[in-house]
Amino acid sequence: MFDVLVCDMSFTPFINYITLEKRFSPHTQHAYRADLKSFAAFCKSNYDLTDLSQVHYPMIRDWIVYLSKEGRKNQTINRKCSVLKTYFGFLQKVGQIKHSPMQFHRQLKATPKLVVPLTETEFRAVFDMYDDKDYTGARDALMLELLYTTGIRRAELLSLNLDAYDSISAQWRVVGKRNKMRLIPLLPKVVKRIDAYLTFRNAEANASSTNLLFFNTKGKALNPSYVYKCVTSYLSKVSTKQKVSPHVLRHTFATHLLNRGADINSIKEILGHKSLSSTQIYAKVQLPKMKQDYITAHPRA
Repeated sequence: MFDVLVCDMSFTPFINYITLEKRFSPHTQHAYRADLKSFAAFCKSNYDLTDLSQVHYPMIRDWIVYLSKEGRKNQTINRKCSVLKTYFGFLQKVGQIKHSPMQFHRQLKATPKLVVPLTETEFRAVFDMYDDKDYTGARDALMLELLYTTGIRRAELLSLNLDAYDSISAQWRVVGKRNKMRLIPLLPKVVKRIDAYLTFRNAEANASSTNLLFFNTKGKALNPSYVYKCVTSYLSKVSTKQKVSPHVLRHTFATHLLNRGADINSIKEILGHKSLSSTQIYAKVQLPKMKQDYITAHPRA
């Protein structure tokens, strides 16, 4: 790998742009900055170029070849190229370049990652593992319940605010990607679990210093890695699937709703997807079941 420190270029104006105008999350901002620094380091090392406004597409093509030889998957390379496309689009917008070197770029063919969801039996086994007799146990159990019963993203989970919780209407106002607000419905059992957790939460030392639903010993938001470790700790005990993560629970949520006949447009709204195409990926998991239903139910079968 090239040392990204060789390039001292400031991407602050661009980061401000994707933060204030595009409303990208802090995680995305960090990823974009890292990818740009890596590309800048490549340009410095190979072309002694420190001004990315002077980049031409052959340089980008060489970078793509380099990434491929390094073993990066096409999906990863496409994501990094998307960062460049956004960056050069910004330079074009502010008048630093006339034409983007990415204007004729075509994405590499990539096989979509198909996340295998948990079965209903597997997640029912998780229920029996809850140890919710103290603050930590109640907190971890509620995190799993919310991830599974609402399809909420990990970042959204960590930003849940008590002021946005309506126990009467059984819903929570969530701030999603690009600061888009949506209401997520809560099951009666989940409302009961929330209320039980709040009893433990409000007795904690830093409870009065924050409105966050979940917080650490300093009264700050939990680290995303904690949620990941919590989820994998539970799920790895009930499933032999290689991939178990908070995002797998989001897939599981959507898949189980589809299994039981939920309308895909309703699922789209709950998940906070901008377009239906983002939600339809979950329907692909259902293809074997759809085929079996078709063979069983059609009059000509």
